[in-house]
Amino acid sequence: MLTHGDDDDPVPDEYWDWLRAFLPCTYSQRTGDYATVVRWSDFYTQTELRNQPLYAEFMVHEGTTHALHASLPAMPGRYRKVSFWRTSGSEFTERDRLVVQLLRPHLWELFLESQRRLHRVPDLTPREWDVLRLAHEGYSNRDVARELFISIDTVRKHLEHIFDRTGARTRTAAAALMMPHQPAAARAERR
Repeated sequence: MLTHGDDDDPVPDEYWDWLRAFLPCTYSQRTGDYATVVRWSDFYTQTELRNQPLYAEFMVHEGTTHALHASLPAMPGRYRKVSFWRTSGSEFTERDRLVVQLLRPHLWELFLESQRRLHRVPDLTPREWDVLRLAHEGYSNRDVARELFISIDTVRKHLEHIFDRTGARTRTAAAALMMPHQPAAARAERR
């Protein structure tokens, strides 16, 4: 359960609506731009920020005055980001933003490595990786079969196995979950 304040009061149900309406939190999902590190001040003046329900009802009680968000890839409908908060002092500078932007790919690699260590990344066969890569590139089942010299039924069976192992139910969701791990898996296969 998510709580806030010193009383461990549960966060109101509206919190998730406020979060989705708060522009800095949803920037990467709305634009597809995961490389840009954003500050609250990129979207709101101090007056506008105070009028945002997420800030007025939640953040102000935590004492947060400034934030910097670096988004990382996540499955559709999910958020994954590294956030830096300030409860006093000045706004994050352009230099702060650039430092976090330089660190962002390294933070992503650390996250991926931790997931691999925890065995949260399902093991796919080299052929399943081939099928998933081509599906991710927009190939139809027929085109995948033609490209890999296998039958359409075999493509469907590979996709079934991928869905079972990842818990995803669509090609898009499976690709969003697995493709960031593909280069490391391909390197492991080559060894």
